[in-house]
Amino acid sequence: MTVRLRTATIRGVLAITIVGVFMLITGVLALYPIFTPSSVQLSAYADFFAKTSSVYTGIIGVIVGYYFGRPTDPTDAASSDSKNID
Repeated sequence: MTVRLRTATIRGVLAITIVGVFMLITGVLALYPIFTPSSVQLSAYADFFAKTSSVYTGIIGVIVGYYFGRPTDPTDAASSDSKNID
């Protein structure tokens, strides 16, 4: 029994996994003030949350852009190269 995975399938699974993990982390950070027994300064935590989520957004953008930013089909690569020659 041989499993043959295409590169596009592996890229898709990796991208969905990475985005899912970062969404889970962001969800935990968003719900932390609600479920913590100690008092949390919401204005300070909102600033922390905004900075943290912007860092995550940048990381996700770089990773997903790397995986999906280049053509996977050789004919697509040739057609995109010919369009950029102008």
